[in-house]
Amino acid sequence: MARCVVVLADGLRPDAVTPSLAPSLSALARDYTTAQRAVTVRPSVTVAALASLATGVAPATHGLVEPGLGFLGRLASVRPVARELVRHRIPTLVVSAALTGGARRVAWALAACAGVSRLVASRTGARAIARSALEQLSRFPDGLAVVYLPDCDRAGHTHGWMSPPYLYAVREVDTAVGLLADVAEDSLLVVVSDHGGGGVSPRDHDMPHPLNDEIAFVLAGPGVTRHHVLARLVSILDVPPTLLHWFGVDVPESYEGRVIAEAFQRRAVPAAVG
Repeated sequence: MARCVVVLADGLRPDAVTPSLAPSLSALARDYTTAQRAVTVRPSVTVAALASLATGVAPATHGLVEPGLGFLGRLASVRPVARELVRHRIPTLVVSAALTGGARRVAWALAACAGVSRLVASRTGARAIARSALEQLSRFPDGLAVVYLPDCDRAGHTHGWMSPPYLYAVREVDTAVGLLADVAEDSLLVVVSDHGGGGVSPRDHDMPHPLNDEIAFVLAGPGVTRHHVLARLVSILDVPPTLLHWFGVDVPESYEGRVIAEAFQRRAVPAAVG
């Protein structure tokens, strides 16, 4: 088997990924594969984008655009990545910020129905979440691990995208990426954001606008093409089939993105699954 770690940086705008603000992520982008332009789904809201990452289909298909459990009934008609992996005995771990009350119950219900093997709610803050993820990864040598960092989104909604508090959050997220960067030595590391922000309203991201739609995207690890910039438009919908392809699992025909095969120096199957 093999391991893939997805770092999901909620609300991180790609134009904030600069050597001065985000040296760790900039170095990964320079040394491995990044995208000239990557975009999220519409509407560019967290719930819709996360559901698309989980299921491989756009919001028009999965129907989850608002928080809640109304999505559970639709899970029977889609094929979540974690559920596809567990069919091949490949577990999925999710490490996120601390969850309380209703949010925790909703997250557990959705994760369980989608096939997630384990959900770990860490302390708040990108650095603390990254340290918790490293602790979990030390006991998780194989499978898919998703590390969710909400700092940029929270700062953007509260203070505005590209405000001083937002830029501080970018630095904190980059520090977290730096703590996790060494996993690229033996694992596929994917750093992706779910949306940007501040394109129409300084404190929001739901309206159509390039600054809301464009996302950060980096692939690093064994077999990933070095010093490579993808010229084609990359969609967040391309991430789910690429993850399955990495594990050697057939991509469902229902998935609406395509494997980013050009990001790899060789066939992206590091080990057999069964």
